[in-house]
Amino acid sequence: MNLFPQHIPFRQLSDFVSGDLPLVERVDVEVHVAICSRCAEELAELERLTELMRTDLGEEAPPHVIKRALKLFRARSQQQNTFSDVRRRVRAVLHFDSMGLTPAFGVRSGKPGARQLLFSTGVDEIDLRIEPADQEWRISGQVLGESTASGTAVLQGDAGTSETVLNELSEFTLPPVQAGTYKLILNLPNVEVEIDEIRIGL
Repeated sequence: MNLFPQHIPFRQLSDFVSGDLPLVERVDVEVHVAICSRCAEELAELERLTELMRTDLGEEAPPHVIKRALKLFRARSQQQNTFSDVRRRVRAVLHFDSMGLTPAFGVRSGKPGARQLLFSTGVDEIDLRIEPADQEWRISGQVLGESTASGTAVLQGDAGTSETVLNELSEFTLPPVQAGTYKLILNLPNVEVEIDEIRIGL
């Protein structure tokens, strides 16, 4: 008669092997194992492992070997952390430029001379706006995608470099600049995005 509804719990098998089960339960386990191949296999494996542990003559490694092994693991862990801190540099690809487009009838256009550019990094999209500001040009934009709201936008050109911080919506507005050709660098967490050859007011 099978006294167990399904199979013998591992804890009970373990107590059986170690001799800690009461006699009545030991008999129940023996009867069940005689008719249940799954529990019989688990019991045989548990007895084999227990015997291996009892007869193990292995010795602990010498302290200097353990110390050296720990040092190697620490060095590898530090190396992995260093690699994870390395920032990628990607070049954004232009996939939309409003320059030269005629607005559709009935659609409000921006300021005369305003221009919109959309760039892609494969992960993020950069929406860039260039608008006239008196005799200069104002550049603003927003990073759309997986990157978080922290970072800086740096504009480099012949007249020098200007920099601003992205706000909580990943938006930025740079100080007005003269007409010319510029490079925009977005320093985002774990990635640096480059946009080369932005021609402004030319």
